[in-house]
Amino acid sequence: MTFDDVTRLGHAEWVFETNEELAALDALLASSFAGATDHLREIVSSERRLSALDLSQYLVGIRHLSVATVTSHGEPRCSAVDGLFLHGRFWFTTSARAAKSVHLAQRPAVSAAHVIGDDIGIFVHGHVKTVNGGPGEADAIRHYWIDVYDSSPEEWVAVPEDMRYFEIVPTKMFSYAFSRERFEVLANQRATSERS
Repeated sequence: MTFDDVTRLGHAEWVFETNEELAALDALLASSFAGATDHLREIVSSERRLSALDLSQYLVGIRHLSVATVTSHGEPRCSAVDGLFLHGRFWFTTSARAAKSVHLAQRPAVSAAHVIGDDIGIFVHGHVKTVNGGPGEADAIRHYWIDVYDSSPEEWVAVPEDMRYFEIVPTKMFSYAFSRERFEVLANQRATSERS
């Protein structure tokens, strides 16, 4: 199956990461943990870490993220978004008029977390690349959201150009599962529900 074949099948059912993207993600995870504090390494021991392949298979379809941006006064602000994991990176959308969009237009630093109780934690820190809605730069990615929602995010705002697609370009990423067995159960439940 080629990359083009996979992209046409729908994000709700398929992993999109290439071998090169998985290798880059594994390298990022390794370097992030190598630079982590002793406290973090005690909690996220080697047997609790998730690999790039684990993440790509688990992060299929919509995964809810808490996204933190920074105000002009340097104060953090957190909000919830629907996240998609595409080619080893988280993406989310929102209106250009949303507070987070205003923050990110001026200060692109961002952190995001996906947490399921004590079972799973995925944390990413970096900056965003912004793709504006409307004809042009969004044409290459819009279909991922249409596959999931049966509509374009650009239909959710007054005019398509008001939509923003944000790609989180990570500088650090951490992954965690309290137990491999529980992680497998949650990953399999998600895969089953996506297919039904």
